[in-house]
Amino acid sequence: MKKILYVFIPILFTVLLAACSKGNKGTESASGDTGQGGSLARYTIANQYLYMVDMRELKAFSLANPTDPVLTKTVQVGTDIETIFVFEDKLFIGSRQAMYIYSITNPSSPQYLGEASHVRACDPVIANQDYAYVTVRSGTDCGGTTNALYVYNVANILNPTQVNVIPMSSPYGLGKTDHVLYVCDGGNGLKVYDITSPVYPSHKNTINGEIFYDVIVDEADDLLICMVQGGTAIYRINGYNLEKLAKIVN
Repeated sequence: MKKILYVFIPILFTVLLAACSKGNKGTESASGDTGQGGSLARYTIANQYLYMVDMRELKAFSLANPTDPVLTKTVQVGTDIETIFVFEDKLFIGSRQAMYIYSITNPSSPQYLGEASHVRACDPVIANQDYAYVTVRSGTDCGGTTNALYVYNVANILNPTQVNVIPMSSPYGLGKTDHVLYVCDGGNGLKVYDITSPVYPSHKNTINGEIFYDVIVDEADDLLICMVQGGTAIYRINGYNLEKLAKIVN
């Protein structure tokens, strides 16, 4: 199994570089060397390191030589790990029970900073310097009965605190710019929120016509790339409105 993983890493890195060459402005590391997937991603790139999560562990790989990745650290995070998101020098890791926060000030060796527990449910997460947004969803093998968008204050990174809960129908992945939050609410549409007041997202629009699972924000080109049922949908951002440009069918 390990041999297969190490063969796979260089291929994955090449794909990530191609897909993330215009890294999201809101999530650049100090070196500007960050690749962002959607909030459902299990891997991310920062400071020439690839970070991957499985159900229990976080692994850091040096990509100084991308054709020969080197495993530099394995961290036991918890159980039922599902997602990973990078912002500046921190990793936000979502599990079915909690959100974990790790420092990558030393990129080769992630260090635990804090966590916030919540109800048991599926758990994509996205964050900035002061706030983290987490969706929890019921009706799956993740367990739990809650469908909601949670807002956490992470200014005190050692003690993240829940500051708001917004009921939803069936939330999946999410993405954000400085002032707008996009939440995929499954068959109930893509919800668009103004987060000028970050604790109190204000619902501005719902985009229908697809079953939405995850979203990547390309601010450079004012585009949203959405994982939807049956393929990928591309939208042009115009304020709180979105213009559908294309759908790539799987």
